Amino acid sequence: MPESHDFFVATDPGTARAQVRDALTREGYTVDDAEQGALRATRGSFGLTLLLGGLANDRTFHTRLDVQIMVTPDGRTVARLLRGSGRSAVMGGALGVTRGNRAFEQAANAVHATFARAGVLTDSIPG
Repeated sequence: MPESHDFFVATDPGTARAQVRDALTREGYTVDDAEQGALRATRGSFGLTLLLGGLANDRTFHTRLDVQIMVTPDGRTVARLLRGSGRSAVMGGALGVTRGNRAFEQAANAVHATFARAGVLTDSIPG
């Protein structure tokens, strides 16, 4: 499972950031501004996840995603979706890894769909 996903979009960084924020919010994440124009998205309860581990459902299993918004040297805007590695396993064993993988895949699909619907997605590369 990839640890990141790059979305190349034909729009300015501010619009890309707003579209990512909207996509992740619709997926149940609380999205906050982070350093240097990045976003931090969290979903679920850290306490419940520690208590229940992999038995927590998709919406209560604690998930954190980070999004970096960048401009390449050739002027393309890139939204990079990142997830932590290993934290799911610590908090939920094999079930936690599965839940973490599924959460990341669902978030990447939501961001992809949002950019595609807006007609600005030029490339999408899991990393």
